[in-house]
Amino acid sequence: MSDIFVSYARINDQPFSGQKQGWVSHFINNLRNETSQRIGRAENYSLWMDFKLSANDAVTPEIEKQLRDAHILIVMMSRGWLESEWCVRELEYFCATHDDLAGRIFIINQDGLPREEQPEILHDLVSCPLYEKTPHDQIQRLGYPVPDVADREYFGRIVELSFQLEKSLRRFAQALVLKSAEPRSVETKATAYVAPVHDSLFDQRSQLVSELAQFGIQALPAANRFDREFESNLQRCSHFVQLLDTDFVQGLSCDQYLIAQTMEKPVLQWRDPMLDCSKANHEQKALLEGKTVIACELPDFIRQVREEVLPKPPPPPPPVNGNKMVFVHASPEDFPKAEQVAATLQERGFGIVLPRYEGDAQRIRKSIERGYQYCDVLLMLQQRASADLVEDYLAELEVYAKKSPTVLLCQCQRAEKLHFIPPLMKILHCNDRFEADCLEQFLATEVSA
Repeated sequence: MSDIFVSYARINDQPFSGQKQGWVSHFINNLRNETSQRIGRAENYSLWMDFKLSANDAVTPEIEKQLRDAHILIVMMSRGWLESEWCVRELEYFCATHDDLAGRIFIINQDGLPREEQPEILHDLVSCPLYEKTPHDQIQRLGYPVPDVADREYFGRIVELSFQLEKSLRRFAQALVLKSAEPRSVETKATAYVAPVHDSLFDQRSQLVSELAQFGIQALPAANRFDREFESNLQRCSHFVQLLDTDFVQGLSCDQYLIAQTMEKPVLQWRDPMLDCSKANHEQKALLEGKTVIACELPDFIRQVREEVLPKPPPPPPPVNGNKMVFVHASPEDFPKAEQVAATLQERGFGIVLPRYEGDAQRIRKSIERGYQYCDVLLMLQQRASADLVEDYLAELEVYAKKSPTVLLCQCQRAEKLHFIPPLMKILHCNDRFEADCLEQFLATEVSA
């Protein structure tokens, strides 16, 4: 269960070049940190920002429950939000499940959208403008693409908004006491021990625990404080997760790590990739440089923890239509992914065709035409390829195909959006893991066909 629900369009949170997080994630993380200081601790309230649904997914019962139970809805208003059917439905569902909307909806206007273009229910509400006009009357988001610590206007808006959120949270606390112990989350699917940390890593642990909870992963201990029941709690958990820096903290980190090893628990440890390990004492330095330590951006580590801790789904049954011929097509820059997918499909009994990108242009063209002519399924992969190139590939199908194959597009979430989509083509959304995400969806499609 969440105190604050964030409704946003995925298109507004695409990472800028070289960044790990998008603009919306940066804003919400900064707002969450500032609000935590107002409330007292991050554990005293919960914020839900959906990390799972893709742009074309429906609002699930899990999301409906979070909307129904939330005290506050933050609407990240933008042109993309208005164009998202599911964002609008989130607003409608929140309004339908709350009798008193006073002080419950906060609008963050990213694009300077006029009030009359927004849903009517929002017309009388004051929005927080997170943009400015350039001398040429162009709209520029504050803190875009990545906030600068010296941007006083951007952080000033965050501070102002955090005061308003604190006021509303304290008002609703009388109806439902603010969370102070076990996190209110979705149905627990797994449990991991997330070791308590000192103050310098408090925000990172809070972010980790909050995002894991959204995927049904319970973290023990719930509160970030010394755990007297450490060994019994660790025994209940599938994994030991630890955030590290150069602070020795009386050797507690090392002791807990050694106990986790003795209990044969899988270990996942994190440190900032920019951390200077030479500043740590000998024992802490050895811990920081251990084989189980992952030096990466925190969002990447959270994703790895999630993938490791969540129970693995059973392998899909062998496909019923294993005699089908699949043309796994991709541009040269995406071809390595196509080879991985094709190898697994061949192991499952499918016939496969791949384009050739070695040799002269005639040889390459012949291999692509052969794929179109003989395939029962065209499985197109798009990660780095431009939309124009993929659209050209799809258009060629009508020219060369001898029959009407099933057309599936396995598309990375960050891939360029297509404006040419053949009838009945199904899009499989992947998270840069074509050989896993895409393949699983493909096999499920074929088994049910």
